[in-house]
Amino acid sequence: MKSHPSPTKIRELVVQALYQKKITGDSNTKVLGELKQTNKKLVLDKVSQILKEIKLFEKDFSKTITDFSNIPFERIGGIELSILYLALYEVSKSNLDKPIIINEAIKLAKKFGQNSSHKFINAILDKVIKSEIVI
Repeated sequence: MKSHPSPTKIRELVVQALYQKKITGDSNTKVLGELKQTNKKLVLDKVSQILKEIKLFEKDFSKTITDFSNIPFERIGGIELSILYLALYEVSKSNLDKPIIINEAIKLAKKFGQNSSHKFINAILDKVIKSEIVI
C-alpha cells in the first residue's frame, strides 16, 4: 500500500524535480514519471500538483528573484532557484505562516545547496516578504 509523504518529503521531492527539470530540460511529465519509479511506495499527487502550479508562475517567480537578488539571475544555482521557486509558491499560494516557509527553505538549502545557500535564500525571502508584493 502506498503512503502519503510528509510535508518535508513533499518539499524535498519538489525541489529535486525542479532541479532535474532545470538541468535536463525535461518536462514535468517525464520528471514525475521518474520520481514515481524511484518512490513507488509514495503517493505523489501533491508533488505533481505543486510542480504544475509552479510552472504556471515560473516567469513571475523568476522576475521576483531577479528584482530582489544582488546576484545576476543566470549565476544563481539550480538548487537555489528550485528552493526559491518552491518557497515563493508557498508564500503566494498557501496559508502557511511566512516564518515556517522561510525555515523550511533554509533547511532545504542546508541539505541540498552550497555552503552559504541558506543565507542567500533567507535574504531573498526576507526581502520579498517585507516588501509585501503580491506574486
